[in-house]
Amino acid sequence: MASLFTPAHLHLAINHVPIIGLAVACLPILIGVLFKGRSALASGLLAVILCAGTMPAIMETGEAAQESFADGSIEPGMDAPGKAAFREHSGRAKFTAPVVYATGLLAVIALLALIKFPREAGVIGWAVMIGALLSITLSIWTAEAGGRIRHTEFRPVPKATATPSPTESSPAPSPIPAPSPTPLPSATPMTSPASSPSNATPAPADAGPAESGNR
Repeated sequence: MASLFTPAHLHLAINHVPIIGLAVACLPILIGVLFKGRSALASGLLAVILCAGTMPAIMETGEAAQESFADGSIEPGMDAPGKAAFREHSGRAKFTAPVVYATGLLAVIALLALIKFPREAGVIGWAVMIGALLSITLSIWTAEAGGRIRHTEFRPVPKATATPSPTESSPAPSPIPAPSPTPLPSATPMTSPASSPSNATPAPADAGPAESGNR
């Protein structure tokens, strides 16, 4: 049970009050300004003052939670992206807190003016509502960084570096020229030995008379 009252748990429990409370307070302020309703305007201004009054507790528990992370009393510790988100969250909170305080101060002035100067209170009510809307926007901006401390699903997905394909990294090979056809040697006509005049054997002379003389 005691773990529910650590600075980190208390910070998570009350740090949404400015967002939700100021959003709810804008409705009665708008009704009171538009329809000249003093009771509606007064209730909206009181809600703004109460929301602004929670800022010191929110800032204090946030700084105490930062110290708990630093001395290692909160386990597991933060990873590198969580530490970066923590620093960003702390810087945004220090920027947002003065705006919420200023809106609460305007609400106090409008509430006092509502008692003695009702007409001027309506004009100040518009300023309070604009300050409340600005405070809501900055509080959401601050909470976005705070969510990335632990919630990895809230962190931006790193862009994957595209690996160049082989066709993109290496130049295209030059086309290989097709080999030119080699001309075949011209066929020379072959003469057969029988038809060659130099190789022809003379025919023997007619031996008919010689044979008759020997007889």
